[in-house]
Amino acid sequence: MDTIVNYVDSIFINLPQTPEMFRLKEDMLLNMEEKYNQLKAENRSENEAIGTVLAEFGNIDEIIEAYNLETDDQDEENNHTVFLSHEEVEDYLSHRAKFSLGIAAGVFLCILAPAIMLLVQEVSSFLPFINHAAEDTLIIFSLIPLFLFIALAVGLFVIFGIKEQQYELTDRTISIDSTTRSELNSELKNFKPQFAKAIASGVVLCIIAPIVLLLSIVLLGYDNYWSVIFLLSFVAVGVFLFVFSGIIHATYHKLLAIGSYAPKKVAAEKLIDTVASIVFPLAAAVYVISGFLFNTWGTAWIIFPIVGILFAVFAAASESLGSLRRRK
Repeated sequence: MDTIVNYVDSIFINLPQTPEMFRLKEDMLLNMEEKYNQLKAENRSENEAIGTVLAEFGNIDEIIEAYNLETDDQDEENNHTVFLSHEEVEDYLSHRAKFSLGIAAGVFLCILAPAIMLLVQEVSSFLPFINHAAEDTLIIFSLIPLFLFIALAVGLFVIFGIKEQQYELTDRTISIDSTTRSELNSELKNFKPQFAKAIASGVVLCIIAPIVLLLSIVLLGYDNYWSVIFLLSFVAVGVFLFVFSGIIHATYHKLLAIGSYAPKKVAAEKLIDTVASIVFPLAAAVYVISGFLFNTWGTAWIIFPIVGILFAVFAAASESLGSLRRRK
């Protein structure tokens, strides 16, 4: 029955929030519950009962037509809506699973790259073939893994970015059949505990990172890079969890056209995505350049949480402004 409730919530979330719509939603849920209980009393299976109820009562087009809800805004939204079959949804989910892993791995490599560079410099004294090399030679040698990791990260971004563009779903609202929707709602419900654990683990790692930095300074002193290496390593794993789980979670929302991917919010997301594509690479560039020129690898990382907080404020303000405009 939870699947049916989630489905009804998803189809009414984009309709006018009026008392009339609220009563209609309650009546619809009541009728669907009665039909569901009747089918269960006839010893129908759970999936068969849900499928029958959704097929009989889950046609949103009839609701829109009966209450004359079609507007110019909805006409525009329909022009940006694409229907995906069950097979296409499964293919997109498979792609996004690989996409999330690839993008998260790329971000992980970018954060870890300077840590590996500093690690090479720290362990060089234990390597007989380079421990007597000049300092400039050692720095050049340590740049090899740095650029290698960044090259691998850029390669992942390009490869999976091209594959993502092939689906042509950017700034599009997805429409799916009721059976596929109920399956996705069930999968999303099962994924939410994993998502919460991943985000919580990422937050814990990012909180522990500066603590490890301070402990390393106290125990190992200032004249080494171990504190920065430990800091970046913890942050890299935490950000990997954020990105990987976040993309998977966003994929379900996009397929179900809920949350940030509801038709009313897609337009606002265009501006937010555009700003994100500029701000975050710029922050990464500032971090790398500052690290090279001023050797601030251990302190310049603060730019990432600052940019993240400011961007979250901007995104919330942009979405609120868009909501006010739509109400007018």
